[in-house]
Amino acid sequence: MTATTPTAERRLGSPEVKRWIQRHGWTVGIWLLLVVLVIWYTTLIPKFGGFQTSTIITGGTSWIFLGVAQAVVVIAGGLDLGVGGMLVLTSVAAAQFMDGQSLGVILILAVLITIAAAVVNGLVGWIITVSKVPDIVVTLGSLFIYQGLALMVLPKVGGGTSGSFRWMFTGSENGIGSNPWPAIVVITIPVVIIAWWMGRTRSGLSLYAVGSDKTAAFLSGVRDAKTKIVAFAVAGAFSALAGFSSVSISGVGNPTTDGGTLTLNSVAAIVLGGVALTGGVGSVLAVVPAAMILFFFNPILSALGVDPNRAQVIQGILIVLVMMVAGVLEWRRSRRS
Repeated sequence: MTATTPTAERRLGSPEVKRWIQRHGWTVGIWLLLVVLVIWYTTLIPKFGGFQTSTIITGGTSWIFLGVAQAVVVIAGGLDLGVGGMLVLTSVAAAQFMDGQSLGVILILAVLITIAAAVVNGLVGWIITVSKVPDIVVTLGSLFIYQGLALMVLPKVGGGTSGSFRWMFTGSENGIGSNPWPAIVVITIPVVIIAWWMGRTRSGLSLYAVGSDKTAAFLSGVRDAKTKIVAFAVAGAFSALAGFSSVSISGVGNPTTDGGTLTLNSVAAIVLGGVALTGGVGSVLAVVPAAMILFFFNPILSALGVDPNRAQVIQGILIVLVMMVAGVLEWRRSRRS
């Protein structure tokens, strides 16, 4: 026993272990925090079962997709304030054109809307690279454009989609059920694919290279403009998925939804998920539990009997605290480098 203890200590203190902890420690910690909050929530309500689990997961799906969309752009060294507006636009487009259609037609429309969202948002990335105007200015404009287009597509709350399509995102044909597995599958497949792409392929790793150091990336043969366009296109596609989730839960499209608030939620999710706002650092796998945690605070506060108006204030304070912690972490990271 005494002979193996020093070996174990050396392994725990090895550069490989330290590197793994440094790279994945935040992700593991956020997942553990989510588990703790779920366990705590089960003690606050009389009964916790499939319905409650499904409600939490399906409700947080759009938060997750929007957080991943923001994370891809920020890791590449940018910022997309228009993702919330794209969610609204794609959700009303889905509700308008999918209403009364068969599942086959709806799936084709979903693919076309996703491609259109990727192309349009990729165009925003192209405008940024060509004009050299800061991301925050161009994407703020895109937010208002998307919101305006949403009102043109669907002037008021309405439209709809099929029960089968709603089941794919919620596990129920009416948007409320006790089967969380369809939502889990819908979340897992695209997130795992994008995480693999970013961590294993040259084009995905280019996001980290450009976000970390544009000059070094250029000298390594990475094209900054192409990388930014790809990042914005991916963000557009994930924003569309968030829009599909939104219309599947509510059953209708709502053009008056505040895309700006949704965008701020996505920024808070990536910060809590450990994505550096300066770019080049972070993982979309950590954004998933971070987005769930932010969404999960409303049910927790409701279970605690907190007034909804006060709950909104508390959530706002939480987002501010998350931003402050992110600022401190960025300062420490810059000091170390």
